[in-house]
Amino acid sequence: MKQNFIKTSDETTAETLKNLNFQQVDFSSGIYTFLNTEKMQFSDDIDKSKIQYSNNLCI
Repeated sequence: MKQNFIKTSDETTAETLKNLNFQQVDFSSGIYTFLNTEKMQFSDDIDKSKIQYSNNLCI
């Protein structure tokens, strides 16, 4: 099942996602939310323990 969003509360991870051209769609209550596209691939710069995948977007 494809998860449409990537969420993190870690500021460093959020900055890394931005630098990898992931589009930020929300920031609220200390949670950064990015679009998860099939075209984008993670590098080893992302600590996968600091991200969550979700289909829920609460704005």
